[in-house]
Amino acid sequence: MMLLLLPTSEWINPDRVPVRSIPSLDMEPATDWEPEQLNKPPNIIVVLSESFWDATQLPGLVFSRDPAPFFHSLQKRYTHGTMLSPMFGGGTANVELEVLTGHSYRFFPKDSIVYEQYIKQPTASLASLLAGQGYATTAISPFHGWFFNSSEVYKYLGFSQFISLEYFNPDEYVGPYIGDHAVARRIIEQSEQSPGSDFIFANTMENHYHYWPGKFKRNKIDVKGKVSPEAIGLTETYAQGMEGADRMLEELIVHYSRLKEPTIIVFFGDHLPSLEKYTVYEETGYITGENDPDFLTKMHEVPVVIWNNYLPREKNEKLHFSPSFLGPYVLRLAQREGSPYTDYLYDLSQKMPLVPPEEAYAEMGIDPAMVADYRSRQQAILEQEQQRADEAKARLSGFKLGYGAPEIRRVEPSVISASEDALGRTTLTVEGGRFGLGCSIFVNGKQLETAWLSESSLSAALPRELTAKPGALTVEVKVIDSKKQILAVSSPATVTVQAMNK
Repeated sequence: MMLLLLPTSEWINPDRVPVRSIPSLDMEPATDWEPEQLNKPPNIIVVLSESFWDATQLPGLVFSRDPAPFFHSLQKRYTHGTMLSPMFGGGTANVELEVLTGHSYRFFPKDSIVYEQYIKQPTASLASLLAGQGYATTAISPFHGWFFNSSEVYKYLGFSQFISLEYFNPDEYVGPYIGDHAVARRIIEQSEQSPGSDFIFANTMENHYHYWPGKFKRNKIDVKGKVSPEAIGLTETYAQGMEGADRMLEELIVHYSRLKEPTIIVFFGDHLPSLEKYTVYEETGYITGENDPDFLTKMHEVPVVIWNNYLPREKNEKLHFSPSFLGPYVLRLAQREGSPYTDYLYDLSQKMPLVPPEEAYAEMGIDPAMVADYRSRQQAILEQEQQRADEAKARLSGFKLGYGAPEIRRVEPSVISASEDALGRTTLTVEGGRFGLGCSIFVNGKQLETAWLSESSLSAALPRELTAKPGALTVEVKVIDSKKQILAVSSPATVTVQAMNK
Protein backbone atom coordinates (compact mmCIF):
# COMPACT_ATOMS: atom_id res chain seq x y z
CA MET A 1 0.00 0.00 0.00
CA MET A 2 2.43 2.64 -1.17
CA LEU A 3 1.68 6.36 -1.27
CA LEU A 4 1.01 7.42 -4.83
CA LEU A 5 1.97 10.97 -5.69
CA LEU A 6 1.74 12.50 -9.12
CA PRO A 7 4.37 15.05 -10.13
CA THR A 8 3.47 18.56 -8.98
CA SER A 9 3.43 19.85 -12.54
CA GLU A 10 0.70 17.39 -13.48
CA TRP A 11 -1.59 18.03 -10.56
CA ILE A 12 -0.88 21.21 -8.69
CA ASN A 13 -0.97 24.75 -10.01
CA PRO A 14 1.87 26.33 -7.97
CA ASP A 15 0.19 29.74 -8.16
CA ARG A 16 -2.97 28.31 -6.61
CA VAL A 17 -1.58 25.90 -4.03
CA PRO A 18 1.96 26.59 -2.81
CA VAL A 19 4.12 23.57 -2.16
CA ARG A 20 5.09 23.26 1.50
CA SER A 21 8.69 23.76 2.44
CA ILE A 22 9.59 21.20 5.11
CA PRO A 23 12.35 22.22 7.56
CA SER A 24 15.37 19.98 7.55
CA LEU A 25 15.36 17.38 10.31
CA ASP A 26 18.86 16.16 9.56
CA MET A 27 20.30 18.30 12.35
CA GLU A 28 22.02 16.38 15.10
CA PRO A 29 21.07 17.12 18.72
CA ALA A 30 22.77 20.27 19.97
CA THR A 31 26.23 19.62 21.38
CA ASP A 32 26.69 22.95 23.15
CA TRP A 33 24.24 22.32 26.01
CA GLU A 34 25.35 23.57 29.38
CA PRO A 35 25.31 20.83 32.07
CA GLU A 36 22.62 22.66 34.03
CA GLN A 37 20.42 22.79 30.91
CA LEU A 38 20.67 19.06 30.31
CA ASN A 39 20.05 18.34 33.98
CA LYS A 40 16.73 20.14 33.89
CA PRO A 41 13.74 17.75 33.75
CA PRO A 42 12.48 17.79 30.16
CA ASN A 43 9.26 19.38 29.07
CA ILE A 44 6.84 16.60 28.14
CA ILE A 45 4.21 17.62 25.59
CA VAL A 46 1.62 15.04 24.59
CA VAL A 47 -0.68 15.81 21.66
CA LEU A 48 -3.70 13.65 20.94
CA SER A 49 -4.49 14.56 17.34
CA GLU A 50 -8.17 13.96 16.69
CA SER A 51 -8.76 11.03 14.31
CA PHE A 52 -5.18 11.26 13.01
CA TRP A 53 -4.38 8.34 10.74
CA ASP A 54 -2.42 7.95 7.52
CA ALA A 55 -5.03 7.97 4.76
CA THR A 56 -2.32 7.40 2.15
CA GLN A 57 -2.53 3.73 3.20
CA LEU A 58 -5.85 3.47 1.35
CA PRO A 59 -5.05 1.38 -1.76
CA GLY A 60 -5.86 2.61 -5.24
CA LEU A 61 -6.14 6.29 -4.31
CA VAL A 62 -3.86 8.90 -5.80
CA PHE A 63 -3.19 12.02 -3.72
CA SER A 64 -2.11 15.19 -5.52
CA ARG A 65 0.35 15.75 -2.70
CA ASP A 66 1.29 14.21 0.62
CA PRO A 67 -1.21 15.39 3.27
CA ALA A 68 1.32 14.89 6.10
CA PRO A 69 4.87 15.37 4.77
CA PHE A 70 6.27 16.55 8.10
CA PHE A 71 4.87 13.58 9.99
CA HIS A 72 6.28 11.20 7.38
CA SER A 73 9.70 12.86 7.64
CA LEU A 74 9.66 12.40 11.42
CA GLN A 75 8.86 8.72 11.02
CA LYS A 76 12.15 8.26 9.17
CA ARG A 77 14.26 9.87 11.91
CA TYR A 78 12.61 9.53 15.28
CA THR A 79 10.95 6.97 17.52
CA HIS A 80 7.62 6.03 16.01
CA GLY A 81 5.21 3.19 15.50
CA THR A 82 1.61 2.23 16.17
CA MET A 83 -0.74 1.77 19.08
CA LEU A 84 -3.73 -0.56 19.16
CA SER A 85 -6.56 1.82 20.00
CA PRO A 86 -9.60 0.40 21.81
CA MET A 87 -11.83 2.79 19.83
CA PHE A 88 -12.94 3.45 16.26
CA GLY A 89 -14.47 6.69 14.99
CA GLY A 90 -15.09 8.17 18.46
CA GLY A 91 -14.61 7.73 22.19
CA THR A 92 -11.55 9.97 22.46
CA ALA A 93 -11.82 10.20 26.24
CA ASN A 94 -11.31 6.46 26.61
CA VAL A 95 -8.01 6.65 24.73
CA GLU A 96 -7.00 9.68 26.82
CA LEU A 97 -7.72 7.62 29.91
CA GLU A 98 -5.33 4.88 28.81
CA VAL A 99 -2.50 7.29 28.00
CA LEU A 100 -2.84 9.40 31.14
CA THR A 101 -3.56 6.73 33.76
CA GLY A 102 -2.18 3.49 32.33
CA HIS A 103 -5.57 1.87 32.92
CA SER A 104 -6.84 -0.29 30.10
CA TYR A 105 -10.25 0.51 28.68
CA ARG A 106 -10.61 -3.23 27.99
CA PHE A 107 -11.30 -3.74 31.71
CA PHE A 108 -14.28 -1.38 31.83
CA PRO A 109 -17.80 -2.24 30.64
CA LYS A 110 -18.22 -2.09 26.88
CA ASP A 111 -19.47 1.26 25.53
CA SER A 112 -18.79 3.06 28.80
CA ILE A 113 -17.29 6.55 28.94
CA VAL A 114 -14.88 6.17 31.84
CA TYR A 115 -14.40 9.89 32.43
CA GLU A 116 -18.11 10.37 32.98
CA GLN A 117 -18.85 7.21 34.92
CA TYR A 118 -15.77 6.30 36.96
CA ILE A 119 -13.40 9.25 37.41
CA LYS A 120 -15.28 10.95 40.24
CA GLN A 121 -12.35 11.20 42.63
CA PRO A 122 -8.64 12.11 42.50
CA THR A 123 -7.00 9.53 40.25
CA ALA A 124 -3.29 8.85 39.77
CA SER A 125 -2.05 9.87 36.33
CA LEU A 126 0.96 11.22 34.47
CA ALA A 127 -0.18 14.69 35.51
CA SER A 128 -0.33 13.96 39.24
CA LEU A 129 2.94 12.01 39.10
CA LEU A 130 4.81 14.81 37.33
CA ALA A 131 3.16 17.54 39.41
CA GLY A 132 4.70 15.80 42.41
CA GLN A 133 8.10 16.24 40.73
CA GLY A 134 7.67 20.00 40.30
CA TYR A 135 6.12 20.11 36.82
CA ALA A 136 3.52 22.66 35.81
CA THR A 137 0.66 20.52 34.49
CA THR A 138 -1.74 21.85 31.85
CA ALA A 139 -4.56 20.25 29.88
CA ILE A 140 -5.78 21.91 26.68
CA SER A 141 -8.91 21.00 24.73
CA PRO A 142 -10.62 23.21 22.13
CA PHE A 143 -14.06 21.83 23.01
CA HIS A 144 -16.64 22.47 25.71
CA GLY A 145 -15.29 22.19 29.23
CA TRP A 146 -18.34 20.20 30.31
CA PHE A 147 -17.91 17.57 27.57
CA PHE A 148 -16.87 14.20 29.04
CA ASN A 149 -16.98 16.05 32.39
CA SER A 150 -13.53 17.30 31.43
CA SER A 151 -13.27 20.21 33.87
CA GLU A 152 -13.75 17.91 36.85
CA VAL A 153 -11.79 14.99 35.42
CA TYR A 154 -8.66 16.99 34.62
CA LYS A 155 -8.69 18.40 38.14
CA TYR A 156 -8.99 14.87 39.53
CA LEU A 157 -6.14 13.67 37.30
CA GLY A 158 -3.79 16.23 38.82
CA PHE A 159 -3.66 19.02 36.25
CA SER A 160 -3.24 22.50 37.66
CA GLN A 161 -4.85 24.26 34.69
CA PHE A 162 -7.37 23.37 31.99
CA ILE A 163 -7.88 25.56 28.92
CA SER A 164 -11.17 24.64 27.23
CA LEU A 165 -13.14 25.96 24.25
CA GLU A 166 -14.57 28.86 26.25
CA TYR A 167 -11.06 30.36 26.42
CA PHE A 168 -10.29 30.15 22.70
CA ASN A 169 -11.11 32.89 20.22
CA PRO A 170 -13.94 33.04 17.67
CA ASP A 171 -11.46 33.81 14.88
CA GLU A 172 -9.60 30.53 15.54
CA TYR A 173 -12.15 28.27 13.88
CA VAL A 174 -11.10 26.22 10.88
CA GLY A 175 -14.33 24.81 9.54
CA PRO A 176 -16.79 23.88 12.31
CA TYR A 177 -14.12 23.42 14.97
CA ILE A 178 -11.17 25.29 16.48
CA GLY A 179 -8.09 24.86 14.31
CA ASP A 180 -5.03 22.92 15.37
CA HIS A 181 -2.81 26.02 15.11
CA ALA A 182 -4.75 27.58 18.00
CA VAL A 183 -3.89 24.58 20.17
CA ALA A 184 -0.21 24.76 19.21
CA ARG A 185 -0.21 28.45 20.09
CA ARG A 186 -1.48 27.73 23.60
CA ILE A 187 0.99 24.91 24.15
CA ILE A 188 3.84 27.27 23.30
CA GLU A 189 2.37 30.07 25.43
CA GLN A 190 2.00 27.85 28.47
CA SER A 191 5.54 26.54 28.33
CA GLU A 192 6.95 30.04 27.76
CA GLN A 193 5.13 31.41 30.79
CA SER A 194 6.29 28.60 33.07
CA PRO A 195 9.72 29.06 34.72
CA GLY A 196 10.19 25.33 35.21
CA SER A 197 9.42 22.13 33.37
CA ASP A 198 6.01 21.54 31.81
CA PHE A 199 3.75 18.58 31.29
CA ILE A 200 1.15 19.58 28.73
CA PHE A 201 -1.55 17.26 27.45
CA ALA A 202 -3.52 18.66 24.53
CA ASN A 203 -6.12 17.28 22.19
CA THR A 204 -7.36 18.79 18.94
CA MET A 205 -10.64 19.14 17.05
CA GLU A 206 -9.94 20.46 13.54
CA ASN A 207 -10.16 17.03 11.89
CA HIS A 208 -13.10 15.74 13.90
CA TYR A 209 -15.96 13.96 12.13
CA HIS A 210 -17.75 14.85 9.74
CA TYR A 211 -15.78 14.73 6.46
CA TRP A 212 -18.32 15.64 3.81
CA PRO A 213 -17.19 18.19 1.18
CA GLY A 214 -17.69 21.77 2.29
CA LYS A 215 -16.44 21.26 5.83
CA PHE A 216 -13.44 23.48 5.06
CA LYS A 217 -13.50 26.59 2.89
CA ARG A 218 -11.53 24.76 0.25
CA ASN A 219 -9.53 21.59 -0.07
CA LYS A 220 -5.99 21.92 -1.36
CA ILE A 221 -5.47 18.20 -1.87
CA ASP A 222 -7.15 16.33 -4.70
CA VAL A 223 -7.77 12.60 -4.63
CA LYS A 224 -8.47 10.26 -7.54
CA GLY A 225 -9.37 6.60 -7.65
CA LYS A 226 -11.91 4.09 -8.89
CA VAL A 227 -14.36 4.68 -6.05
CA SER A 228 -17.61 6.59 -5.69
CA PRO A 229 -17.69 10.41 -5.74
CA GLU A 230 -18.84 10.23 -2.12
CA ALA A 231 -15.71 8.30 -1.15
CA ILE A 232 -13.51 10.80 -3.01
CA GLY A 233 -15.20 13.72 -1.26
CA LEU A 234 -14.81 12.18 2.17
CA THR A 235 -11.15 11.36 1.60
CA GLU A 236 -10.30 14.81 0.25
CA THR A 237 -11.89 16.48 3.27
CA TYR A 238 -10.11 14.14 5.66
CA ALA A 239 -6.79 14.74 3.86
CA GLN A 240 -7.25 18.49 4.30
CA GLY A 241 -7.67 17.93 8.03
CA MET A 242 -4.56 15.75 8.03
CA GLU A 243 -2.61 18.66 6.61
CA GLY A 244 -3.83 20.91 9.44
CA ALA A 245 -2.60 18.37 11.99
CA ASP A 246 0.71 18.05 10.17
CA ARG A 247 1.24 21.80 10.15
CA MET A 248 0.55 21.92 13.88
CA LEU A 249 3.17 19.23 14.50
CA GLU A 250 5.65 21.13 12.36
CA GLU A 251 4.94 24.37 14.22
CA LEU A 252 5.58 22.77 17.59
CA ILE A 253 8.78 21.02 16.62
CA VAL A 254 10.25 24.01 14.80
CA HIS A 255 9.60 26.09 17.93
CA TYR A 256 11.05 23.64 20.44
CA SER A 257 14.01 22.73 18.24
CA ARG A 258 15.20 26.32 18.67
CA LEU A 259 15.03 26.26 22.47
CA LYS A 260 17.70 25.23 24.90
CA GLU A 261 15.15 23.37 27.00
CA PRO A 262 15.13 19.57 26.92
CA THR A 263 11.76 18.73 25.37
CA ILE A 264 9.91 15.58 24.38
CA ILE A 265 6.89 15.82 22.06
CA VAL A 266 4.55 12.85 21.74
CA PHE A 267 2.06 13.01 18.86
CA PHE A 268 -0.53 10.32 18.18
CA GLY A 269 -3.97 9.62 16.77
CA ASP A 270 -6.72 8.42 19.09
CA HIS A 271 -8.67 6.32 16.58
CA LEU A 272 -9.28 5.92 12.86
CA PRO A 273 -11.80 8.32 11.33
CA SER A 274 -15.34 7.23 10.62
CA LEU A 275 -15.47 7.80 6.87
CA GLU A 276 -19.18 7.18 6.99
CA LYS A 277 -18.17 4.30 9.18
CA TYR A 278 -16.39 1.76 6.89
CA THR A 279 -17.56 3.09 3.50
CA VAL A 280 -14.25 4.40 2.19
CA TYR A 281 -12.25 1.56 3.72
CA GLU A 282 -14.41 -1.02 1.95
CA GLU A 283 -14.67 0.79 -1.39
CA THR A 284 -10.89 1.13 -1.66
CA GLY A 285 -10.35 -2.50 -0.65
CA TYR A 286 -8.43 -1.55 2.49
CA ILE A 287 -10.72 -4.03 4.24
CA THR A 288 -13.11 -6.55 2.74
CA GLY A 289 -15.64 -5.84 5.48
CA GLU A 290 -16.07 -6.43 9.18
CA ASN A 291 -15.08 -10.06 8.63
CA ASP A 292 -11.70 -9.08 7.20
CA PRO A 293 -9.11 -11.36 8.87
CA ASP A 294 -6.95 -8.30 9.65
CA PHE A 295 -9.86 -6.08 10.72
CA LEU A 296 -8.59 -5.45 14.27
CA THR A 297 -5.13 -4.27 13.27
CA LYS A 298 -6.22 -2.41 10.15
CA MET A 299 -9.05 -0.51 11.84
CA HIS A 300 -7.53 0.07 15.28
CA GLU A 301 -3.81 0.70 14.79
CA VAL A 302 -3.10 4.42 15.13
CA PRO A 303 0.21 6.18 14.46
CA VAL A 304 2.49 7.63 17.13
CA VAL A 305 5.74 9.56 16.83
CA ILE A 306 8.02 10.80 19.63
CA TRP A 307 10.45 13.65 18.98
CA ASN A 308 13.03 15.16 21.29
CA ASN A 309 15.70 17.81 21.02
CA TYR A 310 18.36 16.45 23.36
CA LEU A 311 18.70 12.65 23.33
CA PRO A 312 21.14 10.78 21.07
CA ARG A 313 19.55 9.78 17.77
CA GLU A 314 20.62 6.15 18.11
CA LYS A 315 18.08 5.69 20.91
CA ASN A 316 15.21 5.86 18.43
CA GLU A 317 12.91 2.86 18.54
CA LYS A 318 10.02 1.25 16.67
CA LEU A 319 6.94 1.11 18.89
CA HIS A 320 3.95 -1.20 18.88
CA PHE A 321 1.82 -1.34 22.00
CA SER A 322 -1.50 -0.41 23.56
CA PRO A 323 -2.07 3.25 24.56
CA SER A 324 -2.02 2.31 28.25
CA PHE A 325 1.70 1.59 27.89
CA LEU A 326 2.59 4.94 26.30
CA GLY A 327 2.80 6.88 29.57
CA PRO A 328 5.20 4.46 31.28
CA TYR A 329 7.34 4.45 28.12
CA VAL A 330 7.55 8.25 28.08
CA LEU A 331 8.42 8.40 31.78
CA ARG A 332 11.29 5.98 31.18
CA LEU A 333 12.44 7.96 28.13
CA ALA A 334 12.39 11.21 30.11
CA GLN A 335 14.20 9.52 33.02
CA ARG A 336 11.41 10.55 35.38
CA GLU A 337 10.61 8.54 38.47
CA GLY A 338 7.54 6.38 38.01
CA SER A 339 5.16 4.83 40.49
CA PRO A 340 5.05 1.12 41.35
CA TYR A 341 2.12 0.88 38.93
CA THR A 342 3.85 2.62 35.99
CA ASP A 343 6.98 0.55 36.62
CA TYR A 344 4.83 -2.59 36.51
CA LEU A 345 3.19 -1.45 33.27
CA TYR A 346 6.54 -0.73 31.63
CA ASP A 347 7.79 -4.20 32.51
CA LEU A 348 4.52 -5.75 31.35
CA SER A 349 4.77 -3.94 28.01
CA GLN A 350 8.08 -5.68 27.37
CA LYS A 351 6.35 -9.06 27.69
CA MET A 352 2.82 -8.29 26.50
CA PRO A 353 2.74 -5.02 24.54
CA LEU A 354 -0.86 -5.39 23.37
CA VAL A 355 -4.14 -5.75 25.23
CA PRO A 356 -6.64 -6.68 22.51
CA PRO A 357 -10.27 -7.74 22.89
CA GLU A 358 -10.58 -11.09 24.63
CA GLU A 359 -11.64 -12.87 21.45
CA ALA A 360 -8.25 -12.02 19.91
CA TYR A 361 -6.10 -13.42 22.76
CA ALA A 362 -5.36 -16.77 21.10
CA GLU A 363 -4.64 -15.30 17.67
CA MET A 364 -2.30 -12.63 19.10
CA GLY A 365 -0.56 -14.93 21.57
CA ILE A 366 -1.83 -13.14 24.67
CA ASP A 367 -1.28 -14.81 28.05
CA PRO A 368 -4.64 -14.65 29.90
CA ALA A 369 -2.83 -14.86 33.26
CA MET A 370 -0.92 -11.65 32.51
CA VAL A 371 -4.15 -9.93 31.49
CA ALA A 372 -5.86 -11.11 34.66
CA ASP A 373 -3.02 -9.74 36.80
CA TYR A 374 -3.18 -6.38 34.99
CA ARG A 375 -6.96 -6.26 35.46
CA SER A 376 -6.75 -7.04 39.18
CA ARG A 377 -4.08 -4.39 39.81
CA GLN A 378 -6.08 -1.78 37.94
CA GLN A 379 -9.23 -2.66 39.86
CA ALA A 380 -7.43 -2.55 43.20
CA ILE A 381 -6.03 0.92 42.48
CA LEU A 382 -9.43 2.29 41.42
CA GLU A 383 -11.11 0.83 44.51
CA GLN A 384 -8.49 2.35 46.80
CA GLU A 385 -8.93 5.75 45.16
CA GLN A 386 -12.70 5.53 45.54
CA GLN A 387 -12.37 4.61 49.21
CA ARG A 388 -10.10 7.59 49.86
CA ALA A 389 -12.10 10.01 47.67
CA ASP A 390 -13.24 12.43 50.40
CA GLU A 391 -9.79 12.69 51.95
CA ALA A 392 -8.15 13.15 48.53
CA LYS A 393 -10.66 15.80 47.42
CA ALA A 394 -9.95 17.79 50.57
CA ARG A 395 -6.30 18.02 49.56
CA LEU A 396 -7.02 19.37 46.06
CA SER A 397 -6.01 22.98 45.57
CA GLY A 398 -4.80 25.42 42.98
CA PHE A 399 -6.78 24.23 39.96
CA LYS A 400 -7.37 27.01 37.42
CA LEU A 401 -9.93 26.90 34.67
CA GLY A 402 -8.78 28.73 31.54
CA TYR A 403 -6.95 31.92 32.35
CA GLY A 404 -8.82 32.61 35.57
CA ALA A 405 -11.20 35.52 36.04
CA PRO A 406 -11.27 38.01 33.15
CA GLU A 407 -9.98 41.48 33.94
CA ILE A 408 -11.59 44.84 33.22
CA ARG A 409 -9.05 47.63 32.96
CA ARG A 410 -11.18 50.31 31.32
CA VAL A 411 -14.73 50.86 30.12
CA GLU A 412 -15.53 53.42 27.44
CA PRO A 413 -17.49 55.60 27.72
CA SER A 414 -17.26 55.79 31.48
CA VAL A 415 -19.88 58.54 31.64
CA ILE A 416 -23.14 58.48 29.66
CA SER A 417 -25.90 61.03 29.41
CA ALA A 418 -29.32 59.68 30.35
CA SER A 419 -31.67 59.41 27.39
CA GLU A 420 -35.11 57.95 26.82
CA ASP A 421 -34.68 58.33 23.07
CA ALA A 422 -34.95 54.94 21.37
CA LEU A 423 -32.22 56.03 18.99
CA GLY A 424 -29.85 56.96 21.77
CA ARG A 425 -28.26 53.57 22.30
CA THR A 426 -24.64 53.62 23.44
CA THR A 427 -21.97 51.11 22.48
CA LEU A 428 -19.94 50.07 25.48
CA THR A 429 -16.35 48.95 24.94
CA VAL A 430 -14.62 46.96 27.64
CA GLU A 431 -10.84 46.72 27.57
CA GLY A 432 -8.87 44.22 29.61
CA GLY A 433 -8.34 40.50 29.08
CA ARG A 434 -8.01 37.66 28.52
CA PHE A 435 -11.25 37.50 26.58
CA GLY A 436 -12.35 34.44 24.65
CA LEU A 437 -15.40 32.75 23.17
CA GLY A 438 -17.16 32.38 26.50
CA CYS A 439 -16.91 36.02 27.55
CA SER A 440 -20.04 38.17 27.80
CA ILE A 441 -20.59 41.68 29.11
CA PHE A 442 -23.13 41.97 31.92
CA VAL A 443 -24.57 45.31 33.04
CA ASN A 444 -26.55 45.43 36.27
CA GLY A 445 -26.75 41.65 36.09
CA LYS A 446 -28.21 41.65 32.56
CA GLN A 447 -26.31 39.73 29.87
CA LEU A 448 -25.77 41.82 26.75
CA GLU A 449 -25.19 40.60 23.21
CA THR A 450 -21.43 40.85 23.13
CA ALA A 451 -19.06 41.28 20.20
CA TRP A 452 -15.57 39.84 20.57
CA LEU A 453 -13.05 42.32 19.14
CA SER A 454 -9.81 40.85 20.45
CA GLU A 455 -8.39 39.07 23.47
CA SER A 456 -8.27 42.50 25.14
CA SER A 457 -11.48 44.10 23.88
CA LEU A 458 -15.23 43.41 23.90
CA SER A 459 -18.19 45.60 22.97
CA ALA A 460 -21.95 45.61 23.47
CA ALA A 461 -24.83 47.96 22.83
CA LEU A 462 -26.47 49.24 26.02
CA PRO A 463 -30.26 48.79 25.95
CA ARG A 464 -32.22 52.03 26.28
CA GLU A 465 -33.75 51.00 29.62
CA LEU A 466 -30.30 50.95 31.22
CA THR A 467 -29.51 54.54 30.25
CA ALA A 468 -32.93 56.11 30.66
CA LYS A 469 -32.28 57.46 34.17
CA PRO A 470 -29.25 58.85 36.01
CA GLY A 471 -27.40 56.42 38.23
CA ALA A 472 -24.52 53.97 38.33
CA LEU A 473 -24.22 50.90 36.10
CA THR A 474 -22.26 47.89 37.27
CA VAL A 475 -20.27 46.30 34.43
CA GLU A 476 -18.88 42.76 34.63
CA VAL A 477 -17.40 40.26 32.19
CA LYS A 478 -18.43 36.67 32.81
CA VAL A 479 -17.18 33.48 31.20
CA ILE A 480 -20.19 31.32 30.36
CA ASP A 481 -20.32 27.93 28.68
CA SER A 482 -22.92 26.59 26.26
CA LYS A 483 -24.97 25.23 29.15
CA LYS A 484 -25.20 28.75 30.62
CA GLN A 485 -22.94 27.82 33.52
CA ILE A 486 -20.85 30.71 34.83
CA LEU A 487 -17.19 29.70 34.90
CA ALA A 488 -15.58 32.97 36.02
CA VAL A 489 -16.51 36.57 36.80
CA SER A 490 -14.41 39.73 36.59
CA SER A 491 -14.22 42.35 39.29
CA PRO A 492 -16.92 44.97 38.61
CA ALA A 493 -16.42 48.34 36.95
CA THR A 494 -18.76 51.32 37.09
CA VAL A 495 -20.26 53.46 34.35
CA THR A 496 -22.04 56.64 35.40
CA VAL A 497 -25.30 57.67 33.78
CA GLN A 498 -25.69 61.41 34.38
CA ALA A 499 -28.61 63.69 33.84
CA MET A 500 -28.79 65.34 30.45
CA ASN A 501 -27.76 68.96 30.26
CA LYS A 502 -30.69 71.18 29.27
